Amino acid sequence: MIIQKIIAIAGKPGLYEVLATNRNNLVVESMIDGKRSSLPGTSRVSSLGDITMYTTDEDLLLMEVLNRMHEHTGGKPGVSHKASAAEIRAFIDEIVPELDHERVFNSDLKKLVQWFNILAEKEAFPLVPETAPEDEGNDETGNEVSEAAAEVEAPETKPAAKKPAAKKAAPKKPAAKKATEEKAAPKKKAAPKKKKAEE
Repeated sequence: MIIQKIIAIAGKPGLYEVLATNRNNLVVESMIDGKRSSLPGTSRVSSLGDITMYTTDEDLLLMEVLNRMHEHTGGKPGVSHKASAAEIRAFIDEIVPELDHERVFNSDLKKLVQWFNILAEKEAFPLVPETAPEDEGNDETGNEVSEAAAEVEAPETKPAAKKPAAKKAAPKKPAAKKATEEKAAPKKKAAPKKKKAEE
């Protein structure tokens, strides 16, 4: 099963499988009783694919820890989360000997074995990471994205704005012509005066 499809919800017990996602909510199914519900986008959720565990070396992905537990138990549920803290810690130490006991608390280990047992009962193993979806029409869980969600997530393509038509050149003012005509007019009148002087 793809580990990114498995989430824990703050304030709710157990684990949930994500069936569909969009921008506003998640459709999930409880891995305990199979009930489906819709979660608002404001809900505090944790994907098991994003969780790591402290070790004395590099941190381990929770996916690797859970797969190790599955291999260790042969696919069967492990110790109960209701067992004593010492019993739970001894069980985990057999599987993850490099666990950093100073930074991993008993409450963390209790939750770990509870999650493992839920997944083992649901036969969710082996857990694998999510691969990039091949089809653009599918969301990250492999479900088809609704048209409404696709419209929200896809960038809007607006028609190119029409360029304003080029402004027609304003007709030239005839003021310049009038001015030249007025200047030329006295010259025409002056000619006859010259003729009278010659006579």
